[in-house]
Amino acid sequence: MKQTHAEKKAKGRNVFLALAMVFLLLVLASCSSISNLVRSSVEGVPSWVYQPEAKVNQIVFVGKGNANVMFNARLIAYEDILNQLSTFVGEDVLEAYYRELTTTDSIVDLGLKITHEYEKVDQNGSNAYLMATAETAKIVSKRTDVFNAMLERDSAIAGFIADAETAYRSNKDVEAVRLYLQAAAESSTGLVSDKKYEVDALLEKAESIIASMRFSIAKSDSSKATCTVYLRRKSRLLSPKVSNAPIKASFSARNSLGRNYTDSLLFNTAANGYITFLPYNKGIAGSGTIIFGIDLDDSLSFLQEVLTSEQMQRLKDVILENRVSFAYSLVSPLQASGIFADIHEYSSQGELLPSHVATEAMCNEFSIDSIYVEPTYVVSSEGKELISEIGKLGKDAKFFMLGRVGVVDEQLFGQKNTVVVSGTVQLWNLESGKILGDTLDIEAVAFDNDLSKARDEAFRKFGMISSYLLSQYLF
Repeated sequence: MKQTHAEKKAKGRNVFLALAMVFLLLVLASCSSISNLVRSSVEGVPSWVYQPEAKVNQIVFVGKGNANVMFNARLIAYEDILNQLSTFVGEDVLEAYYRELTTTDSIVDLGLKITHEYEKVDQNGSNAYLMATAETAKIVSKRTDVFNAMLERDSAIAGFIADAETAYRSNKDVEAVRLYLQAAAESSTGLVSDKKYEVDALLEKAESIIASMRFSIAKSDSSKATCTVYLRRKSRLLSPKVSNAPIKASFSARNSLGRNYTDSLLFNTAANGYITFLPYNKGIAGSGTIIFGIDLDDSLSFLQEVLTSEQMQRLKDVILENRVSFAYSLVSPLQASGIFADIHEYSSQGELLPSHVATEAMCNEFSIDSIYVEPTYVVSSEGKELISEIGKLGKDAKFFMLGRVGVVDEQLFGQKNTVVVSGTVQLWNLESGKILGDTLDIEAVAFDNDLSKARDEAFRKFGMISSYLLSQYLF
């Protein structure tokens, strides 16, 4: 088929434009080349500094360094090459290859080696120029590994986000927070392809969910330290209860030897969206404040290793701001009825001692929690005899803590005397003649250079432990 005159003219124009474009590119390339040559000539450096040449299967990096001394300038040039390399492959390789490059002028894994170098000193100090060539296939392979790792990371983060959104729709807000925090930890391991996958974006999502929850307390009894705690999501229209949320209750307590410490109990809102707090720890302080908050300790533990201090503090602050407190002061129902106590102390030979160290220690411990137990020294060592004796003493008592403790071992180890005492204490209802509580066997150990002091300390510890174990029967 013959072409028309118009078609021939159009074809001619296209060919002309193509040739003109090629010519223009050649001119621009030539100008760029000339510009680089002029620049290198003016600065007095080799042409490869600004116009390096490499083979088809190679990639070129030119490092430049300036410092007061040439040695430092050269090290800076090495770092410049490694920084360019890091940008190319998509991950920081400075630490991985710095020693190898600076000591051998090469990196075996990447087929990289220094091929040209130039040094000069001018008014600006010492200047070092290094040109390195690397094998394209090895570097591209390195970049491919990083890219594939990024895709895997993106996929893992997307999975966490999808699970978090599902949990949130099911009113499992704390579970959603945990999943966003897991996603943030995954994001911290390397590059991601989307801003929504970055650590800060994921942390902001978790923090916004935490801030949108609120606690409330209902059905409380401060005299028993019991209450019901609800966790809801703030909303303009609805306030859905947050289910399956781990809740931590923190409070002050004392151990069996009277030492104060902060304890915590873990609860879960399950499907109901609330918890009922009961003071399961019998060492809870007689009065104080219970703090309720969501439990994210496990998440904070693994995030500690990957987040910056600023990110970590911001997250902790959001968690701490979303708590509720409940003040209480325990009141024993037995208190108004009168409580008395006596613990008989025996020597290692079975002789009744005139001391009352254990009794006084036990009563002192109860007084810390505003429970008054009156020391009343009796002869009786059995419950039935005790009831009769108390009646003769004219004491208006309904409850009595009666116990016995004796020395079971005394040893000298070096300069220290070791004393072991053992015994039990029982809480009696004098009206019914029944035992309300029993410490069962208690053993206490003490050490001192002085045998008498060691014995008294052992009895004192026994009294404190008895108070700790009997307190559960007073409320």
